[in-house]
Amino acid sequence: MVPVLALLASAGCSGATAAVDCERIAGDGRTFYEDDPAYPDPVNDDADWPPSPPEAAGMDPALLDEGLDRLGENASLLSALVVRHGRLVAERYFHGGGARRSGNVHSASKSVLQALAHLAVARGHLGGLDDPVARYLPEYFGGDPAKQKITVRHLLTMRSGLDWTEDVTEYRIEREPDRVRAIIGRPLVSAPGATYNYSTGDTHVLSAVLQRATRMGTCQFAHRYLFGPMGVTAEHWGRDAQGVYSGGYNLYLTPRELAKFGLLYLHGGRWEGRELVPRSAVRAAQARTTRVDDTFGYAEGWWTRTVAGRFMYFAWGYGGQFVHVIPGADLVFVTSTNGDEELDVTAFVRDHLLPSATG
Repeated sequence: MVPVLALLASAGCSGATAAVDCERIAGDGRTFYEDDPAYPDPVNDDADWPPSPPEAAGMDPALLDEGLDRLGENASLLSALVVRHGRLVAERYFHGGGARRSGNVHSASKSVLQALAHLAVARGHLGGLDDPVARYLPEYFGGDPAKQKITVRHLLTMRSGLDWTEDVTEYRIEREPDRVRAIIGRPLVSAPGATYNYSTGDTHVLSAVLQRATRMGTCQFAHRYLFGPMGVTAEHWGRDAQGVYSGGYNLYLTPRELAKFGLLYLHGGRWEGRELVPRSAVRAAQARTTRVDDTFGYAEGWWTRTVAGRFMYFAWGYGGQFVHVIPGADLVFVTSTNGDEELDVTAFVRDHLLPSATG
């Protein structure tokens, strides 16, 4: 395997992303899940979010405020942002949260990986989502014909078939010198594509695939083609001992940066009139591939559900790092938490957010 760090050194950055120092913001790879410190965002982005009263975007301010007050009673909540018709109509911070407090978005970053995978296809780095993973990481497969059927799409939809118990296997993997090798080395418990099993291992392998295919770190690729054009800069992005940036965890963004990502998808992948993410990525984010239970579905790196008759899809990170995209109401709803307890936003969305969108 070509050392990933060697690829990073030769990759370079250009244009708006030249100032992004991924080496500086990278983690040290000692643990799979890092502790969750808060990182300060040095950039004041107030100019990107001019104040707008809720009523200017057709929302009932009293009902919205009442709902946010109740939501704020959750001691873990740090932020709640509502964007309607492209305007930031509500921005509340709680319990030490703030506009420039960058936190670990945890598995909400799996939705970012989905965007990057589609970008890699669009830019010709990946042949397609149905490419075998072994095409890009052949040295990890050892001629195993069954595992060679695992595709990039299987990683996105959590259908690799590799043995994985979330919140258990990670702590075994982190002791291995090469985590990608250890993940792919897990036994197959079902044929690739046959069975859904939520696995952060799958998305970490996806990050390795992206790095090999693009010949740059996932952090560099993201900032050059996704974050940079939106004026987003991660304050931290974890990395394993092999130099593979964390795939689906250990990415630090501010609530406003998450809101920008939600708006990108709400607008069909377009940012300021330019197609930034392929429309195919937005369609796939909404196309449920698995009915997880009576409430939730899973697509490619995104979750889906219906509340009060409204379809929505959302990025979901541990503890309540949410980016809800609600196309039928032209809404983006973002929350961040300290992770002390899982945040349930169902009542707020059903009883306050959706009813307040009156025009």
